[in-house]
Amino acid sequence: MLYNRCAAVNEEFWRDLRQADPDDITRRTGVRRYQNVFHFPFFNREAVVDLDQQRVFRAAAPEEEPGFRLCLMSLLYLLLVDTAELGAPLSPLELSGATMFFQSRGPHAIPSAPLEERFGRDLSGFLQVGRLLGAERRASVDGALAFQVFPGLTVEVILWEADEEFPAQVSFTVPSHLDRFWQLDAVLGLMGLVVKEVLRTGGPAAG
Repeated sequence: MLYNRCAAVNEEFWRDLRQADPDDITRRTGVRRYQNVFHFPFFNREAVVDLDQQRVFRAAAPEEEPGFRLCLMSLLYLLLVDTAELGAPLSPLELSGATMFFQSRGPHAIPSAPLEERFGRDLSGFLQVGRLLGAERRASVDGALAFQVFPGLTVEVILWEADEEFPAQVSFTVPSHLDRFWQLDAVLGLMGLVVKEVLRTGGPAAG
């Protein structure tokens, strides 16, 4: 990630959000604007976007640096996403142009490796993180959790725990049609944000 802090977000996104129609944002996302401030769920917590102060922060920790991803994804969500137009979950590799964009290594790699390393032999720890973040457990796989990152925008993380024969494996799903609103680098940023929040909540492996 080239940028780590909220201040690195392009000024144009802030300008565009200040000029955006508040009623249109509410129609698309359900999020309302009060006195130039948006409050909305982030996982099962709360994020705040303050247009006057040009800040994004977690309501429970307003003085804490939120990081570049949370700031950028919050602005892109409010600016562009129409949750009613998002479709059923699918692999990010099925989005238009994804097979050319995503790579097995490097800056465009789907961020499975950090979760495989941390939770590859700790399924119970992964499921506990899901409970703490309000994820919905899917029936398809023991380690399948659906995280509602923002209202109406869900990312599923599927963990196959390592065993004697196979290494751990993590995959993701995102809403189909998300690429109608975001470029693929933003989709990648969304998955990175989920990974960061899961690791932040899960802490280091025991032992």
